[in-house]
Amino acid sequence: MSHLYELTGQFKELAVLAENADEDLAIAVRDTMGAIEAEFNDKALAVSRIILNMDSDTDALDREIERLQERRRLLTNRQNQIREYLRENMEASGISKISCPLFTITLANGRESVVVDDPDQLPDELMRVKTDVSPDKTAIAAKLKAGEEIPGARLERGQSSIRIK
Repeated sequence: MSHLYELTGQFKELAVLAENADEDLAIAVRDTMGAIEAEFNDKALAVSRIILNMDSDTDALDREIERLQERRRLLTNRQNQIREYLRENMEASGISKISCPLFTITLANGRESVVVDDPDQLPDELMRVKTDVSPDKTAIAAKLKAGEEIPGARLERGQSSIRIK
């Protein structure tokens, strides 16, 4: 049995041959193309089955990823709760450092951070201005589809896709 790409090459060669063929050769070429097309269809169906099997595998992986992410979230939350428990008790007891041969636990002072209670009361020189300018692709597409020419923009068709239902 041939590979799909080999069948495609043979089909293209026969199509070129059919363009310049006389009546008898054209009939033979059409018959051969029919046989190649049938084999091509069988191969395409086999490839499609592989794709569908991979779909179920990726779905199973997605579910497992979600399960593991949830497990990770729970472990991280539990870790943070235990860390906070230790911090609160070290702070309450006035102990700032505990040493053992494997590691050292240190209660460090928190960093200072700015808290802005009312941004409207701040002077202008302490405000940062953000400006976001980007193309409106929806509006550009509508104008291009209406036949207008827009310098610096064009419509481009994406790559074709395979749908298996």
